[in-house]
Amino acid sequence: MMKFSKRDSRKMIKEMARLHGLSVSEVREQIQGKILDAMNSDDLEQRAEFKRMFGNSTPTPEEFICVASRQLKF
Repeated sequence: MMKFSKRDSRKMIKEMARLHGLSVSEVREQIQGKILDAMNSDDLEQRAEFKRMFGNSTPTPEEFICVASRQLKF
C-alpha cells in the first residue's frame, strides 16, 4: 500500500505543473475541479465512495492525494 504525506502531495503537484508547463495554482484548480465533479457526480456509486473516503467535507488537492493514495494497492 502506498501512502503520501501532504508534503509529498505538494511535491507531486509542483512536478505535475512543471511537466505540463502550468503554474502550481493552475494544477491545484484542475484537481479541485475534478474533486467537485466527483462529489457532485450523477453516479451514485462514485458519490458514495467519495463520501466514504472524505465524509461531507471537501478535501484540498493535497488531502485528496494523501487519502486516495491509501486506496492504491500494488
